[in-house]
Amino acid sequence: MEIALDCPQCGGLVNLDEDDFVFRCEYCDTVLKPTGRNDVQSFFFPPKGTLAQVGRALLKAYAKKGKRVRVRDPRLVYAPYWRVRGLLFEWVFGRKVERGLYGATSYDLFKKLRAVAYHRTFPCFKASRWPMISLGLRAQVMPLHPYSEEKMGREALILPAEIPLAEAVKIALQNPGPSLDGSTERVEFSRANLVGENYSLIYFPFYVYMVQGNRENTVVVDAVSHKVVRGALPKTSPEEGADRRIPVKPLSFIPYRCPNCGWDLPFRPHTRIHLCRTCGRAWQEIGGEYREVAYSVSLKGVGEKIDAWTFLPFWRLTVRIKSPERTYRTLDDFYTLFPLPKVQDREELRKRAIRFYVPAFRIRNPAAVDKFAARMTRQQPLFDEACPGEFREIRAADVWLPLGEAMEMAQQILYSMTPSRARKTIETVRGAQLDLREGLLVWLPFKDKGLFLREAHTDLGIQKNTLELD
Repeated sequence: MEIALDCPQCGGLVNLDEDDFVFRCEYCDTVLKPTGRNDVQSFFFPPKGTLAQVGRALLKAYAKKGKRVRVRDPRLVYAPYWRVRGLLFEWVFGRKVERGLYGATSYDLFKKLRAVAYHRTFPCFKASRWPMISLGLRAQVMPLHPYSEEKMGREALILPAEIPLAEAVKIALQNPGPSLDGSTERVEFSRANLVGENYSLIYFPFYVYMVQGNRENTVVVDAVSHKVVRGALPKTSPEEGADRRIPVKPLSFIPYRCPNCGWDLPFRPHTRIHLCRTCGRAWQEIGGEYREVAYSVSLKGVGEKIDAWTFLPFWRLTVRIKSPERTYRTLDDFYTLFPLPKVQDREELRKRAIRFYVPAFRIRNPAAVDKFAARMTRQQPLFDEACPGEFREIRAADVWLPLGEAMEMAQQILYSMTPSRARKTIETVRGAQLDLREGLLVWLPFKDKGLFLREAHTDLGIQKNTLELD
């Protein structure tokens, strides 16, 4: 999906890829930082053809059916739709019934993961008779335009957004779970979450006509495909529609320069946390301003050939696991839930906090990366970390996942670590929540070894084709 906009510097009509968090104009070569990409922003699709052109085509269609009608009161109406994108993680725990000889039955416990790219659109208005419950593929392939009442037309009626964000979040997660055999598999509990999700409002155009023949009726036409929609939009006057429940977040831009030293930041379109290669500081745009992000770097086992390593970013989250029965604070508590097959010093474990390691880089295979993160979190490794000043010349992957969304993925890692047959652990994590105590961005060194990248300290490997590196 691309966003069609006017370059703030030269005014040229350019496209901004929806997955890009840095903008470069193809005409004047200006590099800017779009703001508010993590907020709810509003866009619109422009109509194809005019009211008059579509009205004449509507009359011809009636004439072919032998009906003589006339069309009056044509109006362009924009109806809001919620659009949500992200990675969907859903764990399902249950039991599978197995039938043996002579009617005997037994069962085995199982868990399944569905991890897929997620995209959905649904109306943000309330209408009792409205069949167009999704915008379909058009919301993925057609260029969007930033919300602008001037470009949408001063005479157009813009319906108010009636479904608040909190309700939209609930609707977005109402999705079919992993495919199960209903005759043999029973779900005991499931948990779904969207990671890296983005919510936006899309105002979709419709042409509305009053058609008079033997009787008068309202005809709604999809202003993009020019197909008649057999339903009724809400009857809202412009005055009523002016008071919208969901604020419009305009797409704006700020200079793409380090706030500390003033040098240009590296042009990395897909990164959400920007690392200045001049002064070594990291920045994230929040609310139209750059805010510094603390980070550290592990150089253990790297040696002098630092350029031979790829550094991948992780969020190291110091957490407590809170269940209805108790709170798990230390590694000694942690390993009562997720034991490792090796002898460990319990006194030492009681001194250490629980840490989750959540990948912050872009991924192609969510299930494979989730498995890797679960293995690293279960090991609870310790890393020797360097000061940021030593990080200026290394090959560092982009940061795609911010801290808040890393916590959402950490909740899924909790289920990933849970064995399907560990009944006590399942009951604990079923009602457990993670309480964040500290979050730190950490770059860890990985060595290229065939199909894998292997972490220097733990030797855990991840397939290179499961992640995206520029």
